[in-house]
Parts: sequence; structure tokens; C-alpha cells
Amino acid sequence: MPPAKGRKKSRPRKKKPRYLFKITVVGPDDKLLEEVLSVLSAEVIAVDGIRISSAAVTVEKTDVKTLFMSPKHSALDILLSVTFAGASGAIIVLKEPDPEMETLYRNEIRENIGTGVPTRVIAIGSGIDDFKRNEIAVLLDEMVEEILSVKVH
Repeated sequence: MPPAKGRKKSRPRKKKPRYLFKITVVGPDDKLLEEVLSVLSAEVIAVDGIRISSAAVTVEKTDVKTLFMSPKHSALDILLSVTFAGASGAIIVLKEPDPEMETLYRNEIRENIGTGVPTRVIAIGSGIDDFKRNEIAVLLDEMVEEILSVKVH
């Protein structure tokens, strides 16, 4: 059927590619982990020792949803494995830079997720201010770009 007079034929829109990535957030300080999760997402829920949140990121005309899972130190081993299973990336949160602690968590990530998984480390320091919030946002954007380059290409 031809378009009605005076109406333009609409072109089908190209849909943006959409992805969902799971990112594991680990570190030695449960309170810091929770603070970082609250920067990444306004709503953080806790279920049996695992904190869960999500955020949306737009990278290069691509919609990406990120699901964050962070185990509390009181989480059972089976729940820890759920936190790592299927993760596309990991963030290590430390109070201060600590090469020994970083190595410990990198080894845990390698053991539970595998090698070649994009991993970032952030040292929070004295607290989360606007500068640190921005640093966390940039860290997430860079990580999502890296995950996309690995997963899509």
C-alpha cells in the first residue's frame, strides 16, 4: 500500500547493538566494595552474602548493561563461585595501592574466571569524592570498551 499523500515513507531505524556484561568486584574491605558499587549504581541489593547492582553504559553507539556482583567475605564458597561464573571482567578495589594484595586477587580472578579477562585496580585512598567518582566512571567505560573489543571482534 503506498504512503498517504503528504506523508514521507519512514526508513527502518538501525538498532544499536546491545550487550550485557557481568563484572565481578572484589577486594579486602567490604565497606569499600559497597561504596564503589553505590558509585556505579544507585541501587545495590544484597542476597546471601553477594551484593548485586547494575548500570547502563553507552560506548560507540552501543548500549551496554553491566551487572556487578561483589561477594562479602562472609559469603559461602558456592556463592563465591556464582559471583565469578560468567564474568566478563573484574575490578579490584583497594584502600591503598598494595602489590601483594593485588597479586592475591589477580590470582583468584585467574583461578575463577580465567586468563585474559579485563581487570582493573582502583585504590580509593581517603574516601570517595567527586574526583574519585569520575575515576571510577572512566575505569568502567574503559573496561567496557576493552570487553567489547574482546567479545565482538
